[in-house]
Amino acid sequence: MTAFLTKSLGVVCPSCDFLNVVGAVRCMSCGNATDGSSAKTDQSPRHQPPSEPARAEAPPGLRRNTTTPPELGTTPPPPSQGRGVPARPTFQSSAAPPTQPATGPKFGLTVLAGPARGQRFRLGANGAQVGRQKGVILFPEDPFVSPLHATMSVRDGKLFVRDDGSTSGVFASISGQETVPAGGLFCTGLRLFRYVGAIEPAEAWNRVDVLVYGAPVPNAVVHYAIEEVLLGDRPGRCIITPGPVLTIGQGRCDFSFPNDEGLAPRHCEVAPLPTGAMIRDLSGGLGTFVRITNERPLKAGDRIRIGQQTLQVELLS
Repeated sequence: MTAFLTKSLGVVCPSCDFLNVVGAVRCMSCGNATDGSSAKTDQSPRHQPPSEPARAEAPPGLRRNTTTPPELGTTPPPPSQGRGVPARPTFQSSAAPPTQPATGPKFGLTVLAGPARGQRFRLGANGAQVGRQKGVILFPEDPFVSPLHATMSVRDGKLFVRDDGSTSGVFASISGQETVPAGGLFCTGLRLFRYVGAIEPAEAWNRVDVLVYGAPVPNAVVHYAIEEVLLGDRPGRCIITPGPVLTIGQGRCDFSFPNDEGLAPRHCEVAPLPTGAMIRDLSGGLGTFVRITNERPLKAGDRIRIGQQTLQVELLS
């Protein structure tokens, strides 16, 4: 019966009362024989703490760092690597992904009219210079383009155009209506005009001075003058009107040019003001352009005239 129990049940150590597995010859706790033969001669203490079982090797990602943390403000040394053992990869937290520089819009120019009609130009990240001899965009066969005519610049995602002291100027299309000062230039179709401004009535003759002979101007009424500018900055036809509106177009207007295909039947209206004139575009897409004096912002769809070229701003993908 005793042999059957020892082969079926665990063995209790007579020295430390530790329950061992079935058939254990020596105690797994104290090491004495389970039959009690070495219990009397063993001089070791009866109760000894069980030895700590060997820990299984944890995966690299779950190992605890048992080293003493470095002092605050110091940089811990890099972990030593064995010969032939590749360095472990380090991973950054996904909470703060690296920021990438934002890319602004990209602009281009398409020549709608002129000798270079159909050409397309892609502006750089900072813009481009336009001229006949200098710059990125060149029109070498256009006699009305200065060696360095204008500069297209891109800042904060916006496009600007600046006249670099050109002879013929830079003209920009107006949206709806715009005010020009006295002496300002504007163009429609192939025609260039100058708003002269107000013409005051002539002073009364004082019977002493000699007056300069010329066409009479009605007294007590302020008249306004607009003149056509011919090639070479020479004055052409001039119209004087007391207002309120002067019209320009192909026919039945104050300024009529039946043979100019770039003009609408009623292309624009000019309304004199005390400090200038209000120009209203009625061309239906053909465009009325005013000469810029300072840097002017542009947007997609705007058009500019440089020499004989009409260029349209495009927003590229």
